[in-house]
Amino acid sequence: MSKIIKFLFLLLGIGLLVTVTYQTDLAQLAQHISAIGFFGVALILIVYSLYFGADVLSWQITMPKIPLTILWFGRLYVVRMIGEAYNNLTPTASLGGEPIKAWLLKSNWAIPIRDSASSLVIAKTASMFSLSIFGCVGVIFLFQSSAFAGEEKNIALGGLIFIIFSSIVFFMMQYFRFSSYVVGKISSNRFAGLLQKAFSTVEDIDKKFDVFYREHGLRFGVACLAAMANWLIGIVEVFVVLHLIGYPLSLAEVFIIESLVQLVRTITFFIPAGLGTQEGTFFIVVGALTGVSSAGLAVALIRRFRELIWLAVSFLLAIFYSVRPSTISKLDLEEL
Repeated sequence: MSKIIKFLFLLLGIGLLVTVTYQTDLAQLAQHISAIGFFGVALILIVYSLYFGADVLSWQITMPKIPLTILWFGRLYVVRMIGEAYNNLTPTASLGGEPIKAWLLKSNWAIPIRDSASSLVIAKTASMFSLSIFGCVGVIFLFQSSAFAGEEKNIALGGLIFIIFSSIVFFMMQYFRFSSYVVGKISSNRFAGLLQKAFSTVEDIDKKFDVFYREHGLRFGVACLAAMANWLIGIVEVFVVLHLIGYPLSLAEVFIIESLVQLVRTITFFIPAGLGTQEGTFFIVVGALTGVSSAGLAVALIRRFRELIWLAVSFLLAIFYSVRPSTISKLDLEEL
């Protein structure tokens, strides 16, 4: 059943992409994309490597037992590349590759899976908090723009409120050890003995959340700042692409574009890699700001091309590190 649902979501994304493409002047679209050139592709990849690096740094900061060194940054960079490659291909709210990240850290550098699992959740929380702030600024710019109708502004505001609410709930569940509370209620059941090991794991990870938030508040704040840098560098990428295809916009306008794209991608997590939804958002928002919808789809497709290059490199690294789901499952079970 889950495979059918995933397939249906994928079809939905493809359908959205086809719809957007059908409404685009394909000759004009090809002209925009061809304007990038080799130098443009290289520049975009350099900017994205910095974007990705800020995300890695945010994760590294949430792991107190790992030193803040260039060596460990490089290791985590590779691990995150491989994990994110799987995240982009699975409709699981960017969580499909998290077990792979934990397994790579365990098998290569003996980092306990419970430590890496808790750090990944904390890093995700920092990312969500920073996205909430990033989205707030983007929506403020949006409301000041005359290029959008009141209905479009209200939809964006509703999406932002949903993200903020989700971020707070996600944090509160960790801070107040909600999982341990649920486990405590379930453990009174007569079948609970069969799940005792799983219950112990949940409670242990909840304790790690409690220790981190109470003893490493400064680290969490810095992780949020690094995650914010991640979103801001995303603005630079869109800014560069728009200049390369001949549609330079102000930083405030680019802020609107990137913040709305990220909000939509987060809300539509169930569609693999945001297929169709990302293109649709670029199509509508860039079209409203430039008057040329094909420019928006061009930016989206150029970003997709960058993602494909990054995915290809990531999967080559996965082969080098011998990532095998069956091995991951066995090692996870042994660790837990």
